[in-house]
Amino acid sequence: MQKNNNQKRVGQALLPGLMFAVLLTACGPDYYFEENKPIEGSRWAYSDTLDFRFSVTDTLETYNIYLDFEYADTFPNQNIYLKLHTRFPDGKRLGKQKSFDLFDAQGKSLGECSGTTCRLHTVLQERAFFNKPGEYVITLEQYTRSNPLPGIKAVGLTLEATGVKR
Repeated sequence: MQKNNNQKRVGQALLPGLMFAVLLTACGPDYYFEENKPIEGSRWAYSDTLDFRFSVTDTLETYNIYLDFEYADTFPNQNIYLKLHTRFPDGKRLGKQKSFDLFDAQGKSLGECSGTTCRLHTVLQERAFFNKPGEYVITLEQYTRSNPLPGIKAVGLTLEATGVKR
């Protein structure tokens, strides 16, 4: 009889932790691809390109593509300029330049800050699709006036399947 009561107490003690663990894993976003790349010494040079490689099999799926910036709260600019290149499975490349705001006009970070580090999860493209199956490479180059650019600690790329077919 004593053994059954002890087993019940242990089970009751473990149940809340187990439920929390299940909820924690069930509530987060389910990303198709996610990768972060640290910037050595928090100084991003023009020559330090970042390649993000992923494979696509479903050409009907649409994706939201995000960039993730980890940066110092003392970053010297309001925004960061990037050159973005996409290499398709057939070897063709497409490029464009884009600016991303890290701070608003009053100097307040647009990301969430903890201590001296801020993190911003921002949209690169919504409802993107890939016409051909195979490996894609998205390359990022910093294209700001400063070389190297101080204060960028890491940059990431995230693809989120929308569940909507095109």
